[in-house]
Amino acid sequence: MKNPQPIHLSTDEYFAGLGWAAVARDADGHAVSCHAKFENEAERRRYLVSEAKRGCTVTMLPAPVAPERGE
Repeated sequence: MKNPQPIHLSTDEYFAGLGWAAVARDADGHAVSCHAKFENEAERRRYLVSEAKRGCTVTMLPAPVAPERGE
């Protein structure tokens, strides 16, 4: 573990709460990149393939749920 900065050790729930759509992690589990909302399936596929080529594991995060009006 070369440089364990706190953001690199954050949980998937943390990134989902910030509105990210996906997070890529290296073999040590450090977050190395995040992606905002995907515009289409081709963009999602490009991100997955590019991060997999770098040896990362990608977690697709659930879309944030907007509160219902009137609450």
